[in-house]
Amino acid sequence: MKKVFIYRLLAFLLLATPIILSTSCSKEEINAGDDDREPIDPDAGRPEGTISIGGRISDDLTLESGEEYWLAENLIVEDGATLNVEEDVTVWVSPYLNPEIVIHGKMYAWGTEAQPILFTLSEAQPGYFDYGRVNWGGINGGQVPEGTTRPDQEIGMTYVTIQYAGGPMNENSEAVRVGKLEPGELGYSVFFNNNQGQLYMENCTVEHSGGDAIYVERGQIALFHNTVAYAGTTEDEAFNFKQGTVGDCAFNLMYSAATNGIKINNSKPIESDQQTNVNMYNNTMAYCGWRRDGERGGSINIEKDARGRILNNLIVNSKFGTKVDPSTDIVGTNTLVKGNYYYGHVEGGQDKGNGYLPHHGIQPYDDADDDTSVGHATFWRVFHGSCNFFTTPGVNEWTDELEDPQFVSFIDQAPNVDGDAAKEIDYKDLDFRLSSNSPGIDYGTDNMDLLSAPVVTEVGDKVVTRPNLSATVGAFGSN
Repeated sequence: MKKVFIYRLLAFLLLATPIILSTSCSKEEINAGDDDREPIDPDAGRPEGTISIGGRISDDLTLESGEEYWLAENLIVEDGATLNVEEDVTVWVSPYLNPEIVIHGKMYAWGTEAQPILFTLSEAQPGYFDYGRVNWGGINGGQVPEGTTRPDQEIGMTYVTIQYAGGPMNENSEAVRVGKLEPGELGYSVFFNNNQGQLYMENCTVEHSGGDAIYVERGQIALFHNTVAYAGTTEDEAFNFKQGTVGDCAFNLMYSAATNGIKINNSKPIESDQQTNVNMYNNTMAYCGWRRDGERGGSINIEKDARGRILNNLIVNSKFGTKVDPSTDIVGTNTLVKGNYYYGHVEGGQDKGNGYLPHHGIQPYDDADDDTSVGHATFWRVFHGSCNFFTTPGVNEWTDELEDPQFVSFIDQAPNVDGDAAKEIDYKDLDFRLSSNSPGIDYGTDNMDLLSAPVVTEVGDKVVTRPNLSATVGAFGSN
């Protein structure tokens, strides 16, 4: 594995621009395997007729509708430049050199339902959860240099599919350059790190991400009607929001994430960061958390000093329920969890309810042996006693019999704990709309204020409209 990574790294350095070449790997890495190393053809796997892109650009670049492109080296869009990707574009990515797209300026990829945009590997596409070999580097918002601001940086995408990204980092990877990851670690499919910048994704699909699918270190976000499937191998999240992240994450499907569907925290803010504050509502999460060992993951995890609204989410066959860590900002109404619906195979036992109860963090009982319990009062203030694991709303009794939400089409099976590819379900075979007689219809709330006003209202020439709360739980409504 190490030797393969070195070969890819060396080949990439030969292709990189002079500025990129200023960063090199260690002497030990360069010399390893010199005697039997085979050179990698930079066009290996390149589809015939594709247009090559890559290098550092300071002027606007447009990938034109109907064309197919080839990416075998980093494409770096400098501050002041814009990458425009028109509808019906396919970008084929080398599976051998781990390139990535780095956006210091702007990127707009406006696909349509009829003519979507695709970023994917040209060949050697890995199977389920076999992401440590050939996944490419993904789309990365370049970090703002210390002491400067970059308020115009933004990434906007509609009807874009990103497959097999979040691959092993090399020394020219943006996440390595800014000290977020080490060479060889799995990265992100989409990475953003600018508390003044904007990340907007709607009707997009991110599949087979090596690490976290969408990772926002800081930024203003609007993430609506997206699908994130099969993220991570034995850890990692579908959406991971860190310090300085504010905005909305709603009406998304998170399917078979290794750990959580959504995780947020505010543990390492810098002076200019806003407190992490995300509205997480009307999302559907299915079969999440099972590839992560121990008491971690499964749905939504809100951690240190973060705050937000967790409303009307539908959590199915996932490992654990919503976790609200005691270090979360729960003062007053900063964090509220209401109207969420749970169903399916879960961890847990009779002593702690049905497993969807918060397994550590805020709990509806006082347990002298559990130093994370903060007792009844906080639980009811934060959870409003409204989740369907209670026998009666507002009554401290819960049930092990969670009522089937009655999807239009669903395969109910035991969790794939070991990540066995042969047991994995293709989410495209499922229909997550609720049937007309589902108990999830009107179960949630649609008359509650979200914690913050929309922070992303326009990206490029696109007006961004935040969807309203729906009392029908989940992301897809009913038929």
